[in-house]
This record gives sequence, structure tokens and C-alpha cells, in this order.
Amino acid sequence: MDAVEVAAGTLGTVLGCPVALTEDTAAFLRGFEERYAFLPSAQPALTASYLGAFVEAMADQVVHELTEPLGTAVTVVRLPGRLAVIGPYTARTLRANEATALLGESRIPGAHLQAFSLYRSSFAIVDSEFVMRGAMALLEAAGGDGDRVGFERVVTSARPLEEGVREPAQSAPFAAIEARYAIEHDFIEAVSEGNERRALDALRRMSTVPRPPGYLNTPFLGATILRIMTRVAAQLGGLPPVTIDAISQTYAQELHRSGHSPDVQRTAASIAAMVGEFCRHIRRHQQSPYSPAVRRAMDHVALHLSHHVTPGELAERAGVSESHLGRLFKAETGWTLTQYVARERARRAAQLLASTDQPVRDIAAHVGYLDANYFVKVFRTAYAMTPSEYRRSQA
Repeated sequence: MDAVEVAAGTLGTVLGCPVALTEDTAAFLRGFEERYAFLPSAQPALTASYLGAFVEAMADQVVHELTEPLGTAVTVVRLPGRLAVIGPYTARTLRANEATALLGESRIPGAHLQAFSLYRSSFAIVDSEFVMRGAMALLEAAGGDGDRVGFERVVTSARPLEEGVREPAQSAPFAAIEARYAIEHDFIEAVSEGNERRALDALRRMSTVPRPPGYLNTPFLGATILRIMTRVAAQLGGLPPVTIDAISQTYAQELHRSGHSPDVQRTAASIAAMVGEFCRHIRRHQQSPYSPAVRRAMDHVALHLSHHVTPGELAERAGVSESHLGRLFKAETGWTLTQYVARERARRAAQLLASTDQPVRDIAAHVGYLDANYFVKVFRTAYAMTPSEYRRSQA
């Protein structure tokens, strides 16, 4: 990969719109028109014939931005031995009434409105000044003189609309959008049921539909939207808000970091881990044989394992009196609240002893015991051996 290709890749990431380099101009422009032209007769700047003739005649060391009547733009610049094409992109969002007026000005039937609105919303909103500077950077990377670069903006006009154009030319986007929404619904439903395999499969399928959600390829935004979708699904699955928020915040920082990274696999792994943890909590919550008050108390213990949690705090979280919660808890679990907290702390400590090399004293502090000797006593009660003996037994 040479310096120009590296610069083009970086520019595409920064602008959020396509940046292409081609040596076979004719073949590239044919594909460009097929992919991006909504109505070729109304958008000459996106057609192979118009762009081909324009590129043939344009001067070197000049960046050209062509804007077509329906509001999209493309920038072209000739580099040594190849052509750089940036776009399409658009300068601003188009509201529904503006879209109607724009189609009217171009004498395009109203039947195209919905398809056109979907079409326009698929393009990145980019300041043309940034595009111009990016094109200049490509010229410099190709060995051009940045001080001698010229700029030209061309506004193209539409040709008369062909006879017989009365129905939307593109029906495929509607089917693709329906497929995308069906997959997103499947993802939310799978998470709400705690079905990790089905949820991850839905995530995989999201990127394979003909028009995948734009947010999937947008740095950071995609990870954030998927985190919000997963949180909503967890709420539908009955997971307590405090548990949802704790899991969400645990992954927020990691997703923020990986979402701004070019390492797509790292981001995907973080999202999969988050979805998996939500699903496991939802399954455990839904399969619990305990009453809502007892479940809420258990959730609170799990989220505050390192803190001193009193029966009064647990009763307040469960929404019942302390005495009532004590009776319920003992009747449903066989343990008192105090015994349950000690048991959960010991269970978490056992996990850390088996999976880490942390000193026993540090593990004791992590699960809420500042007195390591007392921790050893509690652990022995739960596992009939000391923490050190337990670690050796797991080696």
C-alpha cells in the first residue's frame, strides 16, 4: 500500500464518505453510476457518460467538486496514473417538505419521494471545504505541489426526465430496510430472552443485508447504538435497571476506546462480550425461582459485593419491610441475609482464586473483607478449606 492509498483510507475514515482511487476510469464510473445515481437523467454529475467526459477534459492540479440538482456532490482530482473520486456526499440534511419541493423543481413524480428520502439520508453530511483539503492532501501524497492546487466548483443541471418514469426506480432499498428492521427486532427479542447465540447471530446478519445500518460502520456511534439497543432489550427481559446500568457502564469505557480504534475485530469482540454478559444476567434473572423481592435483594448484593450491605438496605431495595424480607429470604433460599452475603463473597473469592494470581489479602479486600484472617474463616466455612488450599486444588 503506497502513500496515496494510505492517505485515501485515512481521508475516507475522517470524512465518513467513499474515497476511491482507480486506474480504469471507464469501468469505475460505470459502477459508480449504477451504485449511486437515483435517477440518472436528473443527476448528470453521477453518470458515467457525464463524469467520463468531464474527467477527460479537466486540468491537472485542479480539484473539481460537482454538485447535481438533487443535492449530492462528488469531488474528482487527477493523480499521476489514476483518478481520485471522493463521494458522493451531501452538504446538509433534507427535511420532508424540502425533499418534496426539490423533486417538484426537478419535475420528478411524487411517487419517488419515499425512495428519494431514503436515498439522500444514506449519504454522509460533509463540509465541502474539508473535502477540498482532503483532495489536496491526496495530490501532495502523490507528489503534487500543494501550493499550486486550484479549486473549481461545478453545479450541473438536469436533463429532461425520460418519458414513462412514474414509479420509483429503486424498490430494493425498501426490501433491504424491512430485512434490517426484522434483524434488529430479532436481536432485541433474543437479548430480552437471554438467548446469546441467537443475539450474536442477529448481529452478524446485520452486516450482511444489502443496505446494512449506517451506524455499524460509523466509528464509536455503532458501538454506542448497539449498547443502547442491548440495554433496552435487557429492560424488556425484566433485568433490574440497577443491574443494567452496572453492566452498561462496565462496557461503556471499553466500547468508547475500541469504537474509536480502526481495529474492527476488537470492537466486535467487545460488543459480543457485552451482549453475552447481558444475556447471562437475563437468563439467570428469568430462571430464578425466587420472588421479585428476593431477586431484587440478590441483585443488590451482587452489585455491591465489596461493600457492607445491611438487611435494612436490602429491604429498602426490595420494597418490603426488613422483617418481611428476612422471612421471605429464609423461606425461599434456606439462608439468612447475612449468610447469603457471606456465601456470595466466598463464591466470588473462589472465582478469583482459581482464575488469577492475586494475593489472598487483595482478594479478601476485593470482596469486602479488610481483615484477611476473618476472610479465611468465612471462606473455610463455605468451602471447608482455606483460600490457599482452594487455589492449589484448582491448579
